[in-house]
Amino acid sequence: MSGHSRPDDDRDLDIWVQEVTETWRVPRLRPDQMSWQIRIGRSGSRATFARASGARVFGALAAAAVVALASVMLVTSLPISPDPGLGGRGTDVAASPSPTGGTAPQGEGSDELFALAIRADRGRYAADEPIEISAALRFIGDEPTTVTSSGGGLVVFSIEQLDGPVDVEGAQTADCMPYEYRPGDTESTGFRKSGGYSNDDPMADFWRSFFGEPELRLPAGEYRITATAGYGAPECGEERTIEASIVIVVE
Repeated sequence: MSGHSRPDDDRDLDIWVQEVTETWRVPRLRPDQMSWQIRIGRSGSRATFARASGARVFGALAAAAVVALASVMLVTSLPISPDPGLGGRGTDVAASPSPTGGTAPQGEGSDELFALAIRADRGRYAADEPIEISAALRFIGDEPTTVTSSGGGLVVFSIEQLDGPVDVEGAQTADCMPYEYRPGDTESTGFRKSGGYSNDDPMADFWRSFFGEPELRLPAGEYRITATAGYGAPECGEERTIEASIVIVVE
C-alpha cells in the first residue's frame, strides 16, 4: 500500500494528466505508487460525487484514452502464437515423412491410347519391410481398339537404387498376345518381379533371395520404381511404351 496521503496522490495525478495531455507521454511511477489506471478510475469516481474542475475531469478522461490506446498498441504488437486447435497449445511442427507413414507418392504417364499410374502406400519404409506398390492402366481412346503385348500383360516393373547397386530391369516374354480395350477400361495390378541374374554376379546371393521372396523388400536406400506399359499394333508390330515412376526411401 502507498504511504503517500490522498492530497499527494491527487497532486501527482494532476501533474500526470498535464504531462499526458501536453506531451502524450506516460510519466514513470515509483515502486510504492498505485498504477495510473487505478488513480484515473478513482478520480473519475470522485468527479461524480465531489466538485472538480472541468479541466481536470477532461484531462483525466483524455489520460484514460491515452492509456487505452497504449494498451491496444501493446497488445497488437505482441507476436501471435500458433493456433492450438482442438488439441491444446499450438506448436511449430516440421512436416517430415515417417518410416511407418507419410504421403503416398504417385506417378503418371500417358499417350493417346493409355494413361498409366503408379503409387505406393507411403513414401518411407523400414529396411526389409514389405513395400506395397500398385499400377493402374486405363484406356483413354475414343474407339474400341486391339493391341498386342506379352502374354504376361502390358505392365512390368523395374527398380533403380539411386544411391546403391540394386538395379532390376522389368522383363516381358517374347510372345505376342492380343488385348482388346474399350473406352474407360481399367486394369490394376500389384507389383510383380521380373528379370534374371547369373550365378557369377557379385550380387547373386542378393538376387537369389530377392526373386525367391514374393513380396517386395529392399535394403536401406533411395529407390526409383517404374511401371512400364508396352504394347504394339494388332499385327505384332513395333512396340510403344509408357512409363510412370515414383521415388521411395527405405531406412
